[in-house]
Amino acid sequence: MGIIGLKAANCKNCYKCVKVCPVKSIKVEHAQAQIIERNCVLCGTCLEQCPQNAKTLNSDAAAVREMIGKGVRTILSVAPSYVGSFDFDDVQKFAGAVKALGFYGVAETSMGAAYVTAEYHRLMQENRMENMITTCCPSANRLIEHYYPSLVDQMAPVVSPMIAHARLLKKTFGYGTRVVFVGPCIAKIGEAADIRHNNDVDAVITFDDLARWMEEEHISIQEAQPASFLNPSSRILRMYPVTDGIIASLRSMGDTGDWKMLSVSGSAECIDLCKALERGDLRHCFIEINMCRDGCINGPISNRDAASRFSSSMKVRKYADEDAGEYPSLPEQIPMGMQFVDCSVREDIPDEATIRMILAKIGKESPEDELNCGSCGYPTCRDKAVAVYQNKAELTMCMPYMKERAESLSNCVLTETPNITIIVDKDLNIIEFNTAAEKAFQISRHEALQKCIYEIMDSSDFQYVFDARQSIPDKKVHFRDYGITTMQTIVYIAKQNIAMGIYKDITREEAELESKYKLRSETMEMAQKVIDKQMIAAQQIASLLGETTAETKVTLTKLKNMIVFDGDEQ
Repeated sequence: MGIIGLKAANCKNCYKCVKVCPVKSIKVEHAQAQIIERNCVLCGTCLEQCPQNAKTLNSDAAAVREMIGKGVRTILSVAPSYVGSFDFDDVQKFAGAVKALGFYGVAETSMGAAYVTAEYHRLMQENRMENMITTCCPSANRLIEHYYPSLVDQMAPVVSPMIAHARLLKKTFGYGTRVVFVGPCIAKIGEAADIRHNNDVDAVITFDDLARWMEEEHISIQEAQPASFLNPSSRILRMYPVTDGIIASLRSMGDTGDWKMLSVSGSAECIDLCKALERGDLRHCFIEINMCRDGCINGPISNRDAASRFSSSMKVRKYADEDAGEYPSLPEQIPMGMQFVDCSVREDIPDEATIRMILAKIGKESPEDELNCGSCGYPTCRDKAVAVYQNKAELTMCMPYMKERAESLSNCVLTETPNITIIVDKDLNIIEFNTAAEKAFQISRHEALQKCIYEIMDSSDFQYVFDARQSIPDKKVHFRDYGITTMQTIVYIAKQNIAMGIYKDITREEAELESKYKLRSETMEMAQKVIDKQMIAAQQIASLLGETTAETKVTLTKLKNMIVFDGDEQ
């Protein structure tokens, strides 16, 4: 099961997730968006931005509850951004609320950050790396390993604070202790499961999970009994979740040599940074990198909206400043090394002829036809064509093409149908007038669209349709001024609140019926004259013979009817 899932019924074919995904690791198949797990950097942007809540997160919340329910000693390692994600006036009340859930204790992950910063500082002193990219953000790590593997040797070979803290807790409280990490980050779930250190963190939950759990258990942080954290003050390391936080912790350790300091946050900025590093634009830089804009305080599952990141940043900085003091001591020795590798996936790239063939299928015959509007989620039409070739996208994702195609088909139907078709709005303004209508009413479409329906015909039927909100089927209507007879059907279209009148011209059929009726009438009149003459003769003969004429009259009448009605049933 993937970390990010999909509610198929909620996915409305809007392509918002494709648009916001920084690495386009989303495949659209049968109008449904699916995460391409091998390419995903777990930034969580699609989960955060989906307007229909079609993306779901598969966290370890249920497993953690079960763990605690079984009485396993479990410690919660809490990301330092918790200060900005929960409302309380005393951090010890937060610790008390966590313990009320059944955790053995709670400790700040920033204590692990103390070990990470110390390792960064050691590497700076060694001064062997061309550039040093921080490796605290697992999403940024995945970005480099999957998409910019040439930069792997510029990544600091150091585990993240989460891993360092888990190792520290297990060394301190016993390796039978379970460590659960809680934070605003989705990528931490993937990091905990990484085979390179999958025995350190036993489960990962989000701040949303924790807040929901407390709510279900009716635990209020403000009313909780204060409790102590398991770790001593981590001081300046509490700055890790905000911009320049890692750099601030490094400077607090003293001499950083001639390293130039740079802080980069946000997925687009991180990608630009990687491109700049590949070009060799930067030298001897220590680069603090975070895929979330403004740092971890703006994580996708932070229990806060994006606008709250400013106040959250202020809270985190204030909390760190309250006890900045000296750098915390590091009493235990734990392994800190991490090896990053090339995890890139090689995908086929189509040649120019194939790209042009795909583009031609969506009406892009030449570069001038390429709008590059981005409505499909890809920055250019060519990028979209490559995605189609790689089975990541569908041709129908091109909005301008589909709009043009729909309009073309619609216009074709209206133009080619032999039936008169007129569409009017609720104010009886004509909004569509097809070719058959132009011929019938001897007025151009351009002129008709500037008129109301009552200027062309009796509008009472249309008015009834709008008033009653129901259609009128198969009504014979004569337009004497235009010399036509029609079979009228007016359809009420509720969604647009418009009415469409469809008129089948039956003028010829009516004329044929009238001609046939006239012929029959003349034949009947002639037959009646013959019958009358025959009856007079029959009566004269009958009077001589003394016989009745009734049977003769019946027989002749039947004969007349057969002639007049041509055998039709009467």
